[in-house]
Amino acid sequence: MRKPGGGGFTLPEVALALALAGVVVLTGTPVLTATLSRHRVAAAARALASDLWGLRSEAVASRRRVAMRLVTAAGAISYTMHADGDGDGVRASDIAAGIDPLIRGPRDLRSRFPGIDFGLLDVPIPALPPRRGVLMPGVDPVRFGRSDIITFTPAGTAAGGTLFVSDGRDTVMAIVVYGATGRIRVWRFDRHAWRWTL
Repeated sequence: MRKPGGGGFTLPEVALALALAGVVVLTGTPVLTATLSRHRVAAAARALASDLWGLRSEAVASRRRVAMRLVTAAGAISYTMHADGDGDGVRASDIAAGIDPLIRGPRDLRSRFPGIDFGLLDVPIPALPPRRGVLMPGVDPVRFGRSDIITFTPAGTAAGGTLFVSDGRDTVMAIVVYGATGRIRVWRFDRHAWRWTL
């Protein structure tokens, strides 16, 4: 109850204002969380694409093959960048023997972008155009052959393939390396329209 001639609010008014603020926070939190997650997935995809563009430029400038090697250990994927040390391409055995030297890394997405990692969604989604079919949850998010090494040549060409980055729930993006040209494009899956867009 207010004092006569005094300012301020009564206890019921304060309780009502707090209850309304609580409702606003509770209804806005899922939207805010999804938006932040979308931005983190996009930032992770851009960071990977930037690393790949940097390797492509380095291969052309240095006139030697360079590569990104992805390794899965304890359920997490990390990556390192290597140069071809003996002219036969970047190979896992040459990396292990110290012939293909480390340029940068190791790096991982989890530590740089909380809640984001290599992966797909928890539901089946369409394959990336122009392919047909479905990408199932749990499939390998690194699609560059059995060695999981993405190599760029001095001509700027590459081993073609795709890396998928996701929050596992709402947002997935694909970093595609087109082998013959070495071009790198980032695709985003629009869950509402149920299609991939550039």
